[in-house]
Amino acid sequence: MAVQAELFAAKHAAALARSEALEAGGVTPTGDASHLALVDLGPIELETLGEIVARAVRFGSGDLELEEVDLDHEALLLLPDFLCEALAELSRSEDPDLATEVATEWAQAEEVDASATELLPVLRSIVALVLLAEKTGERLYLWTAEG
Repeated sequence: MAVQAELFAAKHAAALARSEALEAGGVTPTGDASHLALVDLGPIELETLGEIVARAVRFGSGDLELEEVDLDHEALLLLPDFLCEALAELSRSEDPDLATEVATEWAQAEEVDASATELLPVLRSIVALVLLAEKTGERLYLWTAEG
């Protein structure tokens, strides 16, 4: 299965450069903790995850819609702060089963075509990337292949 999207932590200028490299068919170095290749997960699926996580951690409500970054980079989207904060809060939960419960509910969502077993490691990787971005003062971006 081909990579259809990449979630990554970066500053704005670096995000634009990475988007251009990805659009040109650039290969991301393996072992780089600042990115995550996603298959069959895009903006809608991440917004759905945000709704589930916000409910699970009782974070309230806020903006979950990924936003376009630049007119010249239509495939590059920025994750809203609310979504990132809710995901970070999931990592701070004292309930050891909460991530599994979130992955299970995410797998049951109409927009998602994966099992909870497949989604749990993806969820953990997304949360780890959120925490890395939080630590380094970067933002989270999603690049999606067009077509």
